[in-house]
Amino acid sequence: MSDPVDQPVGYASPPVQHRFTRGKSGNPRGRPRKQDDLWTHLTRVLDRKVKLQGSDDQMPIREALIRRLRDLALAGDRRALDLQRRILAEASANAEDQSLDPAEVKRRVLEGLRRIATAMKKDGGNDA
Repeated sequence: MSDPVDQPVGYASPPVQHRFTRGKSGNPRGRPRKQDDLWTHLTRVLDRKVKLQGSDDQMPIREALIRRLRDLALAGDRRALDLQRRILAEASANAEDQSLDPAEVKRRVLEGLRRIATAMKKDGGNDA
């Protein structure tokens, strides 16, 4: 090739010092990752393992929450009992609809969570 000084500079021909160097990408960090939606984030959090108090056993957070809800319901907490009944009703409805596509199941679970949150806001949202 000719000397870089002799090459024309202009449209579609930037100066040599501003061109991409060989072997180096023009977009080194790449395309940003897609933001996680609520379902993905919730699933990731609920699948984490926690240690139980007083033992070395570990279990997923979702199982620990269900056990805690059961304990509260057995202790006579009416709100916990109502919430447990709603969760069981949703679970049985989802078990019947196994033929649904994952997007529909996701939509139904999120709608159920919204309904539970709305009901808790109406109740005052504090634990008595």
